[in-house]
Amino acid sequence: MSEIVLFTIGALIVVNIILLIIVILLRANIKRIEERQKGELILSSLSIGGTRYDAFQGMSGKLSFSLAFMAGDKGVILTSIHTREQSYLYLKPYTKDNNSNLTKEEKKAVEVALKEGYTIKDI
Repeated sequence: MSEIVLFTIGALIVVNIILLIIVILLRANIKRIEERQKGELILSSLSIGGTRYDAFQGMSGKLSFSLAFMAGDKGVILTSIHTREQSYLYLKPYTKDNNSNLTKEEKKAVEVALKEGYTIKDI
């Protein structure tokens, strides 16, 4: 009878250890899933808008552009200015309170992103 009791106690200890390992692995996976969902939530709230234009008179083809990547009232604006000889790329931070240094094309890109822009879900 005592052998059966010792065997049962040993089996219960092994089962508890296995369950503890499973719980630890599940907690690690839950943390990874939460971090991934947090990133997806940020991406899902990101709105993209843009405008194409001729940066200089005498140029045609609307090769210059401004893209606004907005998450609520904050974001970044990527502007590319094309000339006949070179291309310039600028990245500007954007906040609702500090937008005085934006060009009219950059302001239009922000407006498009906030009103009718694409989201990651749309793409």
